Amino acid sequence: MSNYIFDSHVHSRNSFDGEESVDTLCSFAVNNNIDGICITDHCEINEYDESFENSIRKSHSDVECAQKKYEGRLIVRKGIELAQPLQNMEIAEKVLKKFPCDFIIGSMHNPKDEQDYYYITKEEYMDKQRLDYLLTRYYEEYYEMTRWGKFDVIGHITYPLRYIEGVHKIKVDMTKYNEIIFEMLKVAAQSGIGIEVNVSGFRQPYNKQFPNFEHIKAYRDFGGEIVTIGTDSHNSITLGSYFEKGEELLKQAGFKYYSSFKEHKPEMIKLK
Repeated sequence: MSNYIFDSHVHSRNSFDGEESVDTLCSFAVNNNIDGICITDHCEINEYDESFENSIRKSHSDVECAQKKYEGRLIVRKGIELAQPLQNMEIAEKVLKKFPCDFIIGSMHNPKDEQDYYYITKEEYMDKQRLDYLLTRYYEEYYEMTRWGKFDVIGHITYPLRYIEGVHKIKVDMTKYNEIIFEMLKVAAQSGIGIEVNVSGFRQPYNKQFPNFEHIKAYRDFGGEIVTIGTDSHNSITLGSYFEKGEELLKQAGFKYYSSFKEHKPEMIKLK
């Protein structure tokens, strides 16, 4: 059992795939001994339009209301999951300026001009050349995004495996992509950018965390110290779920703390 749970990756119904209100999420957290959450609703920069602007505004307004309502019972922070920022850097910069918050997850759901990995068919993934192209493009863009660096942590680094290995049961040899992934982690560690241990995979067919343990360990070996744990919850029932697995992975990799964020500054939480 975790001694302190701060879930840094939570989606409300202000995300297009979220299911519940910020208030419902907070009420569940209080009733289930969760100490803090950060609401990180989606902002897909490559698809950005007025609907995303309205949803972020509403998300942050809902968090401000929750902060007042649950003061002294639950820490509630404002965040954004900023996805594909390099695909329109002008808009990404505008979002960062317009919506100040506590925490930004920099993430990738698809390389430029490709679909989210959720939508790609098993037939495409079974084409080895196509699969290699999709993963190479993904990590090349993720590396450049990390060099850009205008976010707090790198989110779910092995996200494509949720669908390739988890849903479609196609095994991927990640050693081919580790060189660029390790370079990305080195840049992050040297730049003070954190990584996320996303434990959502434990409740999905994938049945493991994102990223792979070797990537968590490499980040630590490069001197990285800032790691958040997130459930990537889209409803209240999964808040805090499998949190202890994230903590255990961090301890195995040599970490003594995990982090939450306030005003883009990491707050270190001692691992039990």
